[in-house]
Amino acid sequence: MTNTSISHADAAAILQDALARNALEPAAQAAAALAADGKLPIIELFTVTQMLTEAGYPHRSVQLFQSWLDNTTSPVAYAVYFNLGVTLANMKDDLGAERCYLHALAQNPRFIEANMNMATLLERKGQVEDALALWRKITVLADPSVPADRGFHIQALNNLGRVLELSKRFPEAEEILKQSLLLDPDQPKVLTHVIHLRQKQCSWPVYAPLPGITHEQQVAATSALAMLSASDDPQTQLDAARRFVADKVMPAVAQAMAPADGYHHHRVRIGYLSSDLCSHAVAILTAELYELHDREQFEVYAFSWTREDGTPLRARVVRAMDHYIRIDGMTDEEAARCIRAHEIDILIDLHGLTLGTRPDILSYRPAPVQITYLGFPGPTALPCIDYVLADRFVLPPELAPYFTEKPLYVPECFQINDRQREIAPKPQRGEVGLPDNAFVFCSFNNNFKITEDVFARWMNILRRVPDSVLWLVSDHQAVRDNLRAAASAAGVDPDRLYFAERASPANYLARYQLADLFLDTLPFNAGTTASDALWAGLPLLTCTGQTFCARMAGSLLQAVGLPELITHSLQEYEDLAVTLAGQPDRIAAFKQHLQEQRATCILFDSPRFVRHMEAALRSVVKTPAAPLHLPSTDPKDIIMQLPQHTPIDDPRRVINFMVQTVWGLSDPVRFYKLMEEARALCVPGTYLGDNLFTWGKSNSPFEDKVFVQAWESNTQNDADRAIAWRRYILATSAYHCIQLEGDFVECGVYRGTGIKTVVDYFGKENFNKTYWGYDTFDYNPVENHAFAGQEEGLYKEICARFNGYDNVRLVQGLLPQSLENNSPDKIAFLHIDLNSAQFEIAVLDALFDRVVPGGMVILDDYEWSGEYRNQKMAEDAWFDARKYRVMPLPTGQGLVIKR
Repeated sequence: MTNTSISHADAAAILQDALARNALEPAAQAAAALAADGKLPIIELFTVTQMLTEAGYPHRSVQLFQSWLDNTTSPVAYAVYFNLGVTLANMKDDLGAERCYLHALAQNPRFIEANMNMATLLERKGQVEDALALWRKITVLADPSVPADRGFHIQALNNLGRVLELSKRFPEAEEILKQSLLLDPDQPKVLTHVIHLRQKQCSWPVYAPLPGITHEQQVAATSALAMLSASDDPQTQLDAARRFVADKVMPAVAQAMAPADGYHHHRVRIGYLSSDLCSHAVAILTAELYELHDREQFEVYAFSWTREDGTPLRARVVRAMDHYIRIDGMTDEEAARCIRAHEIDILIDLHGLTLGTRPDILSYRPAPVQITYLGFPGPTALPCIDYVLADRFVLPPELAPYFTEKPLYVPECFQINDRQREIAPKPQRGEVGLPDNAFVFCSFNNNFKITEDVFARWMNILRRVPDSVLWLVSDHQAVRDNLRAAASAAGVDPDRLYFAERASPANYLARYQLADLFLDTLPFNAGTTASDALWAGLPLLTCTGQTFCARMAGSLLQAVGLPELITHSLQEYEDLAVTLAGQPDRIAAFKQHLQEQRATCILFDSPRFVRHMEAALRSVVKTPAAPLHLPSTDPKDIIMQLPQHTPIDDPRRVINFMVQTVWGLSDPVRFYKLMEEARALCVPGTYLGDNLFTWGKSNSPFEDKVFVQAWESNTQNDADRAIAWRRYILATSAYHCIQLEGDFVECGVYRGTGIKTVVDYFGKENFNKTYWGYDTFDYNPVENHAFAGQEEGLYKEICARFNGYDNVRLVQGLLPQSLENNSPDKIAFLHIDLNSAQFEIAVLDALFDRVVPGGMVILDDYEWSGEYRNQKMAEDAWFDARKYRVMPLPTGQGLVIKR
């Protein structure tokens, strides 16, 4: 064999023996040797790469695949390229995956699996038309009459239908998905999409007959969101939510992440969970909510996976948050751990069961109290939601048994509103295509809320009010065609239906002033749209029902002082609409009332709502029983005392502070603000005694000027400033630890900057500890962590850097093996920077028990970004098992203080 003394036969025998014993390392080494010589069988290749990937070494799988391809000629190489592509795609290397799929398809163009993965990749890259073309190609390649191909054909149809639906090509999507159901009627998820597609197109009846599918099966397949419009029965809505949860939501974990009894915080920490903090109905309503929270009492976080739409509304929402934290790059568990790390007291989910929801985050119970609000106006059935924020009209006590959440009542209206929405000057009717002299009924609700029964009532109204028109909104020609056809079938001239075009937010609001009366939908009332109409001065007529979503507009009308526009049956609703159309003075009086009361009515008194909401939140926040003595955390009250040792009996007594990680900030103004915040806070934790350790205000006899100058300097970039602040953290931590028994240890020396920072801070002549420095120096096993100068001779270079530093002891070798019989028995200060979960945990296993009481552990790169998230999660789990919490620092580092 190449560069080895063992034969192919020996390597093959070693491989087979290792596989039989499920011994990963010898199997991987033998497979690598055989692949390098082009002698590794493809079955063994797939077996070993699967073992490596499952063990957490996908990079080694990639290397083995690539070695095999470089050294083996085979007619089935396309299968290897495909598996390599899958591995790279799972590693988020889409470009590499695409190259592999193209190689596979060049060798075997009819390879269905590669075509399917390539289509998915194209879709993810935003090449929608290319993805659609490839899905269509797959429906031809995969013959449904061939049993082996049938599943691929159905899967291609389903993906084709899904992408068409996302592209708002509703009729095509419906027809494609119906083809899939003809081949296999037992597909509830596909049926779910067909039903909602029919709702969105106003294609009635929604539950149209489908071959092999009963009416009951269609009802059972109706999504929780679609059911809000399909049924006014509260039990039916709850059943739909429970089906969603059973099918798609992870059960609550046995061990909640957050402590059941909450936290000790001076201010209540509210976390808003949403992907709709952009130009979306949720943000349109809530923008001012975030701004109006009482910052003396509350600290406001957003945990968001919102798209960047570039709108002023989104920028405003982000500015309104004390902490805006993106979690779109995190898994649900990682996001939950992130929320837990920020010690959120109350987590408010703004999604419920709507599109884009991430309910599994809630299943980890990252906050002691979890609430649903606004996003989904119905029961969520989510097991880890404690409360639903509501008022007693929208969710009366008799409706509460149909909610799994406990009502958390505000005393007036449940819906927040934004008073800063601008209304453009009122246009002329002719500018938007409306007749000048007609009575204009208006309903700008989402099309899927329009039901066959409600539309029939609207047609009755138009027949009874001859000089009237109905003004709707729809971007989709299929909706316009279907509604016009329904009007014609009801004996109404379809030309009496008008459809508004898209407009800017201010112009959209101005259009309401052209209408005479807003006609609400049932059973899914207007929410944001009702607020829009009332804010613009247009009276709204609603029919209230038996469910939360059927009572929303009624709550708003009460709050605006127009309860007489609430009806309780569709006949009463129809009759009142006809009556009002014949009473222009009464319509004018309603409009005048809305204009005069807008600034003072309950509905638009946003500060009043926020105070009511905050009072409700304070009533359910959880706080542990007060300790016998909890030192002040106000910086002005701190008298710094550095004890000889600092025993901590209870890790929950450590009080965290949080400022956003500064690493990599590009905005210097924001950077300096964070630095000032970090310096002003002073106290990252308290100890059980009266002893406090203070960041940034050291009473060290040594000068801090070098560090202050470093982060104040305008000549450095932001990364340099962040590094300077990290060095400052190391130095001030070391000042505390030098007073303890035990040596200093750094694992991950690299160029020795951390050690040199600490020793130079004290001065070589004053540093009375041994500082042990461990690193692999010339051999770094952490993949993708090379840096300039890491080559043969680096160890000698670092040793030369520490000439004259008699108390610095550098140890060469692979960690953690190099610690054996060559490390201190007692450690006061442990700094770990290995960039690998595997090696950091191994070092903690070896050294943490040697850290003395009061000693400190600094974990570098303790953050959620990029490749560090797995490292952080592993560290959190390791310390959680030992009843410790890692304290996040503003520099992207973590601190643990030994009890």
